[in-house]
Amino acid sequence: MIYYAKSDPVETIKEHTDQLLIRYETLKSLYKHVLPLSERDWEILKIAVEYHDVGKTDIVFQNKIRKKLNKPLLEAKANYQVEHNFLSVIAIPFQDFAISGEEGRLLSQVIAFHHERGSEPKFSEIEKNYKLNILPYRDVIKKELHIVIDEKIRLSKLYFIKHQKRILPIDGILFKRYVLLKGLLHRLDHAASAHVPIELANEMDIGVYVQSFIQKTFPLGINELQKFTKDHQKEHVVVIAQTGMGKTEAGLLWLGNRKGFFTLPLRVSINSMYQRIVDSTKIAISKRNEEYGEMATGLLHSTSLDYLYDQEEANDQVLEKVHSQSKEFANKLIITTIDQILKFPFYYLGFEKEIATVATAKVIVDELQAYNPRIAAMLIRAMVIIDQFGGSFMIMTATLPDFYFKALQREMKDPRTPIAYKSFIDDSKKRHNIKIEDLSIIDSTIIDKAVKEGEVRKVIIICNTIKRAREVYQSIFEKNKNVCLLHSKFTKKDRNKLEDNLLLFAENHNTPGIWITTQIVEASLDIDFDFLITEMSSLDSQFQRYGRCNRKGKKSISEPNILVCMKDVSGIGNVYYDEIYSRSCTILNQQGEGVILESTKQMMIYELYNEESLSGTKFKKEFDDTLKQLRDRPLYEIRKSKAQDLLRDIQQVQAIPIRYKDCADIKDAFIKWQQASTKTEKRKARYIIEQFTVPVNLYSKKNRGLLSDFPLIKGLYYIDREYSEQIGLV
Repeated sequence: MIYYAKSDPVETIKEHTDQLLIRYETLKSLYKHVLPLSERDWEILKIAVEYHDVGKTDIVFQNKIRKKLNKPLLEAKANYQVEHNFLSVIAIPFQDFAISGEEGRLLSQVIAFHHERGSEPKFSEIEKNYKLNILPYRDVIKKELHIVIDEKIRLSKLYFIKHQKRILPIDGILFKRYVLLKGLLHRLDHAASAHVPIELANEMDIGVYVQSFIQKTFPLGINELQKFTKDHQKEHVVVIAQTGMGKTEAGLLWLGNRKGFFTLPLRVSINSMYQRIVDSTKIAISKRNEEYGEMATGLLHSTSLDYLYDQEEANDQVLEKVHSQSKEFANKLIITTIDQILKFPFYYLGFEKEIATVATAKVIVDELQAYNPRIAAMLIRAMVIIDQFGGSFMIMTATLPDFYFKALQREMKDPRTPIAYKSFIDDSKKRHNIKIEDLSIIDSTIIDKAVKEGEVRKVIIICNTIKRAREVYQSIFEKNKNVCLLHSKFTKKDRNKLEDNLLLFAENHNTPGIWITTQIVEASLDIDFDFLITEMSSLDSQFQRYGRCNRKGKKSISEPNILVCMKDVSGIGNVYYDEIYSRSCTILNQQGEGVILESTKQMMIYELYNEESLSGTKFKKEFDDTLKQLRDRPLYEIRKSKAQDLLRDIQQVQAIPIRYKDCADIKDAFIKWQQASTKTEKRKARYIIEQFTVPVNLYSKKNRGLLSDFPLIKGLYYIDREYSEQIGLV
């Protein structure tokens, strides 16, 4: 008899299990001396691999597959719908492997919950399906799967997998063993199911590639920051360094020859970073072949597959494999968003996979201050858990709120690995000369100044809200047509084009002009303008904005190159916390106008986020409350998608501006979507439609009554608001 595991593509249980075993050997050879697991733990993991899907031999399950394959159905003596993972637990002959007590609980739960469906095992149904649909074929199973199943029905095993018996942190070392073994089984199972390797390019030493790039590109070689991170590869690292000091290279040097995750807050920054890292003329951490595409460096965020389709030259199958490799964490280096790898503090169903992965890796969190206090608290908690399970982390940022670092130190208490902390400030390069204006950014004086400067220099104007950015654009456009607007309310197609144009404009040093944008350009985007006009915001946001102007410090600052507008400021109370904004204004006014040194910026940030001064504020309370909630959070309560929603803006939906309702491209793609026979064809058709979408708030009063469902495709809408390629959604 053939025992099937999957129908698309067709695969037997034996074939699937063999693929897991191949990946198991790879993992063991790479991480046996890295993970805090004993030889016995690796034996238990191997047993889990061999038996995790044996429950699929249930005739009821086999008939589901056979029906899809148009094969004759088998006679089932019991017809209960029992999860195969529960049946797999019953099938393990504990006595053959000398498993008892604590190990029995460990192995049973690793297998029973390798699919997390939240259902309680029903003993009588499991017993009947095993007794009538599996046991009679014990010899056939031995012949086909090369394993022996238990000839007795020992229901005592099922007590191990009742939900009230689940292994918890209170179980100490057992909990850590469980998380690692279950997480590794998830990795093995998912990689085998996706038909991608468990690890790729593991022989590559990222540090060597980066060192080579630095030597070729910078005559003076590695700088102090980069030397510090390289010298502290065996420790956790927290570094504060101003824009333009080579933080990216410093982070990659710290990774050395270890697997790494590089997280950034914005997708546009991630895409730009990915291109810079894989580009053969730049850092060049890349290894490609025809079968696997890019193997060394992966890109992982909610729309990364769409980005790869736009940027990479390869056939669809290879691109989907490239994406799957990154989804399964196979690459040596993965550039990603935090929701893909650091949501495990929510202890969602299946969180163990992330922890088991970061336990073998190093994680870089870039620009911690760019996250709101709730997410910052989650990241602090993630660092603590990474340390507990043997992984390493690095926080690198231009500005670090003091109480974040103090909270990290308190939470870690007695760390497995020490933290190396240092601030790198270079006052020899004076980059910014600020002028404080008690005017609105839409005042005619400011508009005239922008127009005048934009005729001879590169000018960037950064507003706190999209509405204000549009107002500035319209005022300037009347006087100077050489102006562009970028914010998040453009269609994907138009925004991609604008982002590309912005990067090209910034690279062309001799072209004057004006770009108006929002805080989407604040983090990790390598652009350099001559003159900045900005609305006042929180100081950390201000200093990130300053980093988009005179980035290298090579231009004259005898005259102000930054104009800060303090009046009629938009976004206070919804984009920025009132108390943080108010304190920022006070500190900036105390500092006054003129040249501002990097060390002065750091002192101002320290004063702004001083723990005692923030006591009682909404900002500090949100951080503290979230940290406490995560510390005490119950396990196994929410699904992975819910955890990701908590880290994303779950009120956002994709909507097509009504002007595109009769667009031929959308109509053609919709017909292809309806006629598609494969997931790939359906996804590609939807991708074309989504190029015309704008993210909008589902619950906003402004959108009430203006949203209507797009036919048949869940999660897509039309929005009855004006749209133009120049100013976006109005």
